[in-house]
Amino acid sequence: MASLSINAVKQIVASFINGPHFDKVLNKLQLVSAIPGKMVCEMKVEEEHINVHGTLHGGVTATLVDFVSTTALINTERGAPGVTVDMNIMYLSPAKIGDEILITAQILKQGRTLAFATVDITNKATGKLLAQGRHTKHLGN
Repeated sequence: MASLSINAVKQIVASFINGPHFDKVLNKLQLVSAIPGKMVCEMKVEEEHINVHGTLHGGVTATLVDFVSTTALINTERGAPGVTVDMNIMYLSPAKIGDEILITAQILKQGRTLAFATVDITNKATGKLLAQGRHTKHLGN
């Protein structure tokens, strides 16, 4: 499978976040750019994204890492989403309601059976790194 057009990537994102499943928590996610193996999205942190402390919920952060890196992986020559075998997230600084965040996923390596991605979540206004994720996916045989 060849890499996808920006409109095709937008359709993939919309099919997940506008569906009835858990990913709908990301319904405010907007695609900024997509090239093969790299994807940038943005999102404004709103009430449905926060924890009891008024900051971006760690589970939403993990979902962003999972979803954006998987979509970046789909937009590669192989076109396979894979299955998560490992995901690690470092939570470095909070995001509050009203903050705009950028989510940048980069596919580091795609081998025969495994793919490795990194995801940076930054404050759009300040550039401050809020969280960083590493995601390993099994691609099958």
